[in-house]
Amino acid sequence: MSEIFVSYARSTAKQAQAVAESLRSLGYAVWQDDQLPAHRAYADVIDERLRAAGAVIVVWSKDAAASQWVRAEADLARMADKLVQVAIDGTALPLPFSQIHCVDLVGWSGDAGDERWRRVLASIAELVGSSGQASTAPAPFNRPLLAVLPFDNLSGDPELLYFTDGVSEEILQTVARGAELKVIGRGSSFQFRGADKAAAHVARTLRATHVLDGSVRRSGAKVRIAANLIECASETTLWSDRFDRELSDVFALQDEIAGAIAAALKVAFAPAAPAESVDPAAYHLYLKARELRNRGLLSPATVIAVIELLDEATRLAPKFARAWEFLATMRVEHLRFDETKPPRGIGRADVVHAAETALRLDPRLGAAYQALGQLEPFGRFAEREALQIKALAAAANDPTVLTNASLFFAEVGRMSEAVEYARQAYALDPMYPWAASWYAVTLEYAGQTQACSDLWHSYQDRWPDNELIAWGAVCAAIDVLDWSWFDALVAAARDKGFDSPTMRGAIGWGGMRRSPSPEALARYLKRTRDRLIRTDVLPIFEFTKTHCLGLTNEAFELIERASFGYMFDPDLGSPNGTEGPSMMFSVGHNIAMMRDIRFVGLCAKLGLCDYWVKTDRWPDCAKLVASSYDFKAEARRLAS
Repeated sequence: MSEIFVSYARSTAKQAQAVAESLRSLGYAVWQDDQLPAHRAYADVIDERLRAAGAVIVVWSKDAAASQWVRAEADLARMADKLVQVAIDGTALPLPFSQIHCVDLVGWSGDAGDERWRRVLASIAELVGSSGQASTAPAPFNRPLLAVLPFDNLSGDPELLYFTDGVSEEILQTVARGAELKVIGRGSSFQFRGADKAAAHVARTLRATHVLDGSVRRSGAKVRIAANLIECASETTLWSDRFDRELSDVFALQDEIAGAIAAALKVAFAPAAPAESVDPAAYHLYLKARELRNRGLLSPATVIAVIELLDEATRLAPKFARAWEFLATMRVEHLRFDETKPPRGIGRADVVHAAETALRLDPRLGAAYQALGQLEPFGRFAEREALQIKALAAAANDPTVLTNASLFFAEVGRMSEAVEYARQAYALDPMYPWAASWYAVTLEYAGQTQACSDLWHSYQDRWPDNELIAWGAVCAAIDVLDWSWFDALVAAARDKGFDSPTMRGAIGWGGMRRSPSPEALARYLKRTRDRLIRTDVLPIFEFTKTHCLGLTNEAFELIERASFGYMFDPDLGSPNGTEGPSMMFSVGHNIAMMRDIRFVGLCAKLGLCDYWVKTDRWPDCAKLVASSYDFKAEARRLAS
């Protein structure tokens, strides 16, 4: 008989034990983490047992809902269609588990005849059979997790690597958009090349159940693509084929390959839009633009270069939906966050045109909705949220769309949702540093400081030469006031030559936070006030930083003097960058400020109080500060 895995928070071990014993009394095999062997790594055993289990019972409680481990175990079970949920204290379940049926076992005393418990047993029986049925085979994953690897370049020209990677990425996107299938993001799967592409190695690293690999050979306007789909567990080839086509038919070919994969895995596939032939020159420009964009943080000049490539691609191929989507995304990034830009009025029209053209050609391009959302004034939160929801509905398994949604929900203080979307993005692209770092940041914002610190330590081992990761770890060390960790990180950063303005700023902030002498505080406050006089605006971080340094009244004085017109005027840039005001909702960094009723005044100036009152969707901090004041009442007063 398949084993039943019980997931729970340590504080509810007694109730979890009652569940386990009741199941054992009926002849079920049950596994709990109190059965961990002393010689094995905790995470390895948990992962092994979860995958082997026929059913996973999650015992939800307040502590379980806050536990990174319980939520991760629940999500793995959800993805494998073997999740059974029970609640023992009435706690509201986090997303997405609140959308799945949960049996209310509040007050259950272990009575086997209780109707509620019988519903739990019915679910168990449906998943693993009744206790009288025997089965020795472990339950397989019902939902495949596919890794699309970078196809090998057989063109004989190393310069065409961008083309081969681009074709591979387009196949990845086609499968992800059209099939009922989870696909690991490019940032993770494209790290496997050469000997590292062995299916067993990919499965072990990414937890993929299947791998798609292949090769691309281009000769002029012709392309040959060979592809094979491998089941990782048995290393068996489930499907393989070779295609010789004109480059102009590459999109139809991508749909054909994606459909074959879906058929082999027995999942539904629907092409996002009728495949159109595309000018080979336009496709070449599009792939060059993607290659530039995938290099990481881009200078304004590089962003403009990408836009110019896409402008020409869409001119040559006006029905090229993905090029229009990409162009909308890059144009809005240029308009909203670059300092060098064309007149805003012309640029806004260009973004709208590109996004609406993409959606007219293919309504399932989620990033196009998010580009339109970026055009909205920052303070029009309800309108921006509506576009985020459309993007998620169109591309629910796109790590970039999920990360952008997480950024928005952090911006409006709904940290539980921000963490959940960031976690989903990280699960789909665990080796992409940006998705990984943002997930750790959301945990810190949500007050899960230990889980956050654990992640940063693991990231340091995984990406020792990545400055983004080094910077994030420095910030995390500052937030938990771990100065020995901070000193080690600073020394390592200097050894690596990490000396960007962002890194220098973080190290400087750490020094100030560690030893805020009266003289240093006075200099800092003078610089900040002078900046406000010059510019009339300050980043949200300057207010929270001032408060964090113990300059409480001075922080609120700065808030009163600052202008927040940029929140409501679409022609004004934001001093806050892509994260918006999310830092102000960080439990790890700003809980003291949130506990001051004047904090709600800052929220009102940003337009947040109006949004919360009108939508009745409140930030997590409303509960966190309940012992200090009535957050909702003050927000309603200021909104009125």
